[in-house]
Amino acid sequence: MCHAGAVSVFSRESTVNLGLFVLRLGVGVNVVLLHGLDKVRHFSERAASFPEHLGMGHRHSLMLAVAAEFAGGILVTLGLAGRLAALLLAFSLGMTFFAGEAGLPWRQRETTVLYLTGTLAILMLGCGRWALDAVVWKRFRKGGGAAPAKK
Repeated sequence: MCHAGAVSVFSRESTVNLGLFVLRLGVGVNVVLLHGLDKVRHFSERAASFPEHLGMGHRHSLMLAVAAEFAGGILVTLGLAGRLAALLLAFSLGMTFFAGEAGLPWRQRETTVLYLTGTLAILMLGCGRWALDAVVWKRFRKGGGAAPAKK
């Protein structure tokens, strides 16, 4: 039980930040290791036949998927440019769900839906205080960025 004025490790802010951290790790690490890394390793074998739904060609569609799933997944995990990376991931996952998996039974689309849901939550809520974004932007707000311009 918390007493008035007592500092708690389990404050509302701490639990929200812990939840965002766990969400970022769960989504980011899994997307990178289970999807992005495979696309990076087998890029040349997949480039000619990767599904493309935007009229960009197979190779460019695979490059977008690698950027989203590998690079975006790493950035989401670290919480660096997290919302931008989550947007890229959400776009890629949305394309997979609405175009690549259209017509498949729901059970076969489950993984994509779960990743998309987590990614959209990160996009809407941000990465929290336990992210590199918080460290980087905190430094800039305190004037820790570049030296001021001389007059």
